[in-house]
Amino acid sequence: MAATVEDLPRTERDTAQGAPAFEPTAFSVEVHGHGRPVILIPGLGCPSLVWRGTVDHLHGYQTHVLTLAGFAGKPRIDGPLVKTTVEELARYIRDRQLRSPIIIGHSLGGFAAYWLAAREPGLVGPTIVVDAGAGDPSDDATAAQARDQWREASDERFAQQVKDVFGQMATRPDRLAPVLAEVAKSDRVAIGDAIYELSVTTVRDQLDKIRAPVLLVLADGSLQDSFRRQGDGVRDREVAVIANTGHFVMLDDPQKFFARVDDFLAKHEAVASRRAR
Repeated sequence: MAATVEDLPRTERDTAQGAPAFEPTAFSVEVHGHGRPVILIPGLGCPSLVWRGTVDHLHGYQTHVLTLAGFAGKPRIDGPLVKTTVEELARYIRDRQLRSPIIIGHSLGGFAAYWLAAREPGLVGPTIVVDAGAGDPSDDATAAQARDQWREASDERFAQQVKDVFGQMATRPDRLAPVLAEVAKSDRVAIGDAIYELSVTTVRDQLDKIRAPVLLVLADGSLQDSFRRQGDGVRDREVAVIANTGHFVMLDDPQKFFARVDDFLAKHEAVASRRAR
């Protein structure tokens, strides 16, 4: 028997009745595969491309891969990008009826993952934060100076800043190079404003609201102790340090990164299955 409009999932039903599904402004989404939903959030300036290997690895899942507004050639939005991303992600999850999606975020995306899990503790599933903290605010003047260095850069200066800053963040520059080519297409105002927002914002006082288990995957660089401390408020947290990696952990040693992700997800899928019995 043919399905009626009422038999369709809500987003398909709304479209069939003429009401479009929610379309976010703070990010675009690429959806791949089938299975339990996974939302992948890239870091500052980065394209969805940074998660390509992870998407290929998670072939038994449905991946929703973001590129944030103003980054990698996307038009910027007015207003705070990270805050708006978190708010619109919650709406996107509800609109698409994604049940307890796994959240994976890198750098700025890891901060957003913490924020989303704390803001919407009943909405998200296991959360993986990759080489990111929950905020260590600087004073406004320092944050504004960092913002303006990007906002006011000439074309040549902006390209050089991308090379100088991002180029030092991986031990495998050959793997990072395609990502950097896309980062260089970012809107410099969006980059500067996002740096400012991250520099003056913390969610550390909200981390005790997180109900989902969290895996913090760290590079073995100088920031690991700070990132570890910033996440101390999470009640159910594991920490994994991947040796000989830079900030782009998932590019520098994908096999070890995938192994930690797989172990974490397998354990919590098993816990969820036992609770459901």
